[in-house]
Formats: sequence, C-alpha cells, structure tokens
Amino acid sequence: MKWLSLILFAALFDLSVNQVSVLFGNAVQANNCAEWSNWGPCIWLKGKKKRWHRSYFEQLIPGRSGCRHHIFFRLLQDRWGQAFSNFFEYMRHMTISEELCGECSYQQSCGRTCHRKGNIDEINPLFVAEKRCSKVDQSNACVSRNVNNCKLWPNPDVPLPNVTDTIKEIINGF
Repeated sequence: MKWLSLILFAALFDLSVNQVSVLFGNAVQANNCAEWSNWGPCIWLKGKKKRWHRSYFEQLIPGRSGCRHHIFFRLLQDRWGQAFSNFFEYMRHMTISEELCGECSYQQSCGRTCHRKGNIDEINPLFVAEKRCSKVDQSNACVSRNVNNCKLWPNPDVPLPNVTDTIKEIINGF
C-alpha cells in the first residue's frame, strides 16, 4: 500500500501538466483492455471554455464513455481529492496563460474489462491511457505569476491532507 500511495500521490504533482498515468508506465490504449473509452476533452487550468473553470475531476467525462468514474480516478479522488483540489486551484491561481500552453494539456481514455497479464512494456497496468491534446497548438510557454524566483513548488501554504511527510519529501524533491 505504501508504494501504491507513493505512485498515486506522485500523480498529483504532474497535474500541473495534467498528465497522470503516463508517469507510471505504458499509458497507451493497450490490448490488455477489451475496450477503451473515446478520448476525453483536453484538461486545463483556466480559460474561455466553461469546462476549464471546473475542477480536474469534474473536467473528466462521466459514465462509461468517460473516465470520471473509472477506478483509477475514483481512488485518486477518494484518497487525495482534497490535496488534488488544493494543488489544482493553486496552479490555476499561479498560471496567467488562459490558452493551452507548454505542451501541458492531455486527454484521457479509460480501459474496461482489463487484466494485468503480459509483458509490462505491452500492457497498460493502470488501465488509463493519456496523450497530449491533438490538433491543438500548445507550443507557447506558459506564463505564471512571479514568486520566489520562479519557484512555484514546493509551497508549504498549500495544504495536502492525507499525504504523509515521507511522501511530501519525495514529491517536493521533483
């Protein structure tokens, strides 16, 4: 459980780039799942689209056609949802750019009827695929507020409930 906690919570700190499952393996639509949802919308921090004013989890599509209720995201939300929210809101506040930027916006697809049998290089162990948003130019650098000589993280003022000190040390070292 300690490694699962580390792996799943480490995902929190890649949320600033909205890429979660790719941190932990082969985040493609692999054959170890009988079916995959369609690619969801681009997840982002802020901007003109109404969806981008929602939380990370609320931007995921609900139901079988999306990932919001997939076991991976449910576990993240149930265990570390408040920490995710706090971090996501902090990054939303710190980011000035309203358009997708920095090659940071990703789409998710979730597997159904999956197994973990096979070579780790050929399966998707988390059953969540991610890809950079397609057909969107994200080549401009993201602009953020200037703090601490451009060091946005770690920030001890952002509460991370349910996160152990050991995990915080690891995360803050990224």
